[in-house]
Amino acid sequence: MTRPSPAAALNGVQTGHICDRCNRGIRTGDKAVVYATYYDTDGWVVRRVMCDCGSRTIGLPTDGADEVIVEAVYWSGRLVGVKTVDRSRP
Repeated sequence: MTRPSPAAALNGVQTGHICDRCNRGIRTGDKAVVYATYYDTDGWVVRRVMCDCGSRTIGLPTDGADEVIVEAVYWSGRLVGVKTVDRSRP
């Protein structure tokens, strides 16, 4: 079974508005950097939401995990205009 595109799956997902890295508030219209992991039962799950201070690379990937970094616009509590920046699996 093929996995859905992370950008398409995370577009419109509701998220928190506090940066997980620096604790700054993310306001409507701000760029957000999001780290997500794919789970067979749940699909793409947001693990961290960061303001523009967030890293745009995976670094050392977790063994066997499909991880992704996406950029999006934070809009009224949701991610919109999502694009994939880095992914641990092609």
